[in-house]
Amino acid sequence: MSTSASVVEGAVGYRGFVPGTICIDFDDTIVTRDIAGQILERFAGAGWPELRDRRRAGELTLEQYSAAALDLVEATEEQLVAFALEAAEPRPGLPELLDWAHWNGWHAAIVSNGWDLYIDPILRRMGVDQLARHCGRARFVYRWQLRYLSPRGIEVNDAFKLGYAAEFKALGDRLVWVGDGPSDIAPAQASDMVFARDTLWETMRGGEHVHAFEDFGDVVAVLEREQSEWRKSSSSTTAGGA
Repeated sequence: MSTSASVVEGAVGYRGFVPGTICIDFDDTIVTRDIAGQILERFAGAGWPELRDRRRAGELTLEQYSAAALDLVEATEEQLVAFALEAAEPRPGLPELLDWAHWNGWHAAIVSNGWDLYIDPILRRMGVDQLARHCGRARFVYRWQLRYLSPRGIEVNDAFKLGYAAEFKALGDRLVWVGDGPSDIAPAQASDMVFARDTLWETMRGGEHVHAFEDFGDVVAVLEREQSEWRKSSSSTTAGGA
């Protein structure tokens, strides 16, 4: 990744170390359970297992599956939010990671195939609702509807997370990905550093700059160490470029 940028259309160029973006999955990552899956198991009715099987068989993308499954849900927003808040168990250390990002000039954002319907109230209860999030947008119009919008505001039905990873990389960001599941594999492979659990870890373990984590304190410890190395590398490559 280049550590310098040219002046384009009057923008100010930069040289040296540039912080980047930390993308964090939500279900099974920020919280220790799959809240979307639990909602569907509880409220989606008899048609949900068939959709789940079609998803596992590759007949539906994750985005298509999520929208079709939420359409089966028979519950009010109040019921769904109450259920989600009861089920959510935050993984320790997220506020500390967000503090680290703030003080070191990094942007942190949730990138999740989960739904704002439950993500927003859980973040409010955790006291971190200022955290940027890119996720499915749910609304009730006769039935529950779910949409996924690309960074350009275009509705997509596949590769939602990868679209955000690609956009951050196109901006020149150093990209860190924190996740656990199959939908994290492609964006993680496009990232500069990965923190992984479960399926993502089993897929990427042994790769360069791939780290296992149990809580966000593990993420902070590695980032603190690696940022020092990144700064040294940037200084050595730009020493003669003033």
